[in-house]
This record gives sequence, structure tokens and C-alpha cells, in this order.
Amino acid sequence: MFIETKKPKDYDCGRNLDLMIEALPRIESPQERMQSAKRIVGLIKQSHANWVAPNGESKMAWDYLFELADTDLREIGVVSPFETGDFDDAR
Repeated sequence: MFIETKKPKDYDCGRNLDLMIEALPRIESPQERMQSAKRIVGLIKQSHANWVAPNGESKMAWDYLFELADTDLREIGVVSPFETGDFDDAR
């Protein structure tokens, strides 16, 4: 009768972050999927501001995204800019 609820994996970010991460594999467009991943990392950066370098980059936030995901996000085309050598522009 009631909707099953789970505790969030990260209390600072909350359950909505978990839901956003779970939705990533269902996004069909690779560009939209990557943009959504960047939004998620941006939320992680806001919740864990001490992980962010003065230039705005955060390898720890990207690593945390992959840690929180139940699936391997690399298989669906989500890659960290630290793996590709790009600038971390997630906000």
C-alpha cells in the first residue's frame, strides 16, 4: 500500500540525487546523459564544497558519482573529465 522508500546513499545530497543517478541509463541521448551527469556532479560539489579545488574542479566528486552508481556508468558513455584530460566544467 505504501511506496517503499530507502535511505539516501549520501545524507548530504539526499534521495533525489540517488534518483537522478538511477535515471542516467534511461537517457537516450549521449550528450544529454553527459549533461545530466555534470549536473549531478555539480550537486555533489555543492554538498561537499570541501572537495572542490579553487579552480572549481573536483576529482573526488566525479569519483563519488561512479561510487554511488549501481551500474558502471562508463558502459553508457559517462566518463570523468579527469580520465579524458578535459576541464571539469560541472557546475
